[in-house]
Amino acid sequence: MLMLALLAVAACSSGPRGDAPAAPRMVGLRLDEFPDIPTPPGWRPLPGEDHVAITIANGAVRRLSLAMQAPAARSDLQPDDAMTRYVGGPLTELGWTRVGDGRLSDPKQTWKKGPETLTVTIERIDSLAVIRWNLAANQPPAATGQ
Repeated sequence: MLMLALLAVAACSSGPRGDAPAAPRMVGLRLDEFPDIPTPPGWRPLPGEDHVAITIANGAVRRLSLAMQAPAARSDLQPDDAMTRYVGGPLTELGWTRVGDGRLSDPKQTWKKGPETLTVTIERIDSLAVIRWNLAANQPPAATGQ
């Protein structure tokens, strides 16, 4: 009798349960594949947001969407100072050219390097500076109709 009860329980537990399990979420950012986009040391990806760091074809196509938050110990860091220190200086040294007018401390900036466009913005969230890096994938030249 006990054997039949165990078999019945086993049969019930092996059947379909309704919704399929959620696909595992990919973890880890390969920021090492973006050596020309420096992220500040000690900063961490902003929790609760999706972050993308993709390179394909040996780096011929790259896409980056990343929000980095300053450590709590740097709550005194103001956005204009962070933009100058962690964006303007390093990007210039790594071959990026700033597009448009304004100052290196502006809260939104656009940078170009070859066919790539990098948009960087900064804001404060929960009293901490957050830098958002958005790198547009290389776009092939537009086809001309003849």
